[in-house]
Amino acid sequence: LESPASIIFPKVAGPKGIMRCFRSSLWLGYKDHILASFGLLHIQPPNNPKILLSVRRRTPAKNVGRVFADEKQLTSVLNKGQAMQFEVIDFGSISFAQQLEKVRRTNILIGAHGAGLMHTIFLAEEAILLEIHPSYRLDRHFRLAARMAGKIYLPMRSMQPVSCSGTSDAIPIDSKQFESVLDAALRIARAFDDGIAECGLSCDLRLLALDPGASVPPGTKPLT
Repeated sequence: LESPASIIFPKVAGPKGIMRCFRSSLWLGYKDHILASFGLLHIQPPNNPKILLSVRRRTPAKNVGRVFADEKQLTSVLNKGQAMQFEVIDFGSISFAQQLEKVRRTNILIGAHGAGLMHTIFLAEEAILLEIHPSYRLDRHFRLAARMAGKIYLPMRSMQPVSCSGTSDAIPIDSKQFESVLDAALRIARAFDDGIAECGLSCDLRLLALDPGASVPPGTKPLT
């Protein structure tokens, strides 16, 4: 899925340069039509936060666009999380039907600025897009896409210069900054549906036990 300039590019959005549309009925109708066609419209949201880290990987056959300079650095932060699930996926390696299936069961989508983030429209009904910008990009494409899809948008910008291989950029990530933004995303996601636990990446088990669907050791007593 691409992000055509005529739909969400801010330079064509009027004199103020920013689109003012919220929860577009056109977008939501399109989303419902596609998901219903694949039997995914009425999927139950995950009990615990489900994170999908979208990556691109260079291959000898394809020098793809933006990649993370150190993908393992990001997964090491994700591995610190409690009562959450995450998956790392290259959308280019699976079919569109498989992409939809994974995205629909996700409520936090993380990825570098790029067309794959248009999957925001197909996320769980309550969901977050965490977009990682390279230092040189100032586009608002996916902020606007998230807004029109009724999703929460969290931006993060790498402050370090990218390294290039042909037309492919490698984006360096500050792991501390990523951990901080991820913590914020999880605090929001734990409040989706009837969630109560007010915690982020690392949680007191007594807080997690407040949520019936949370994964905690048997016998853990909720905070009272």
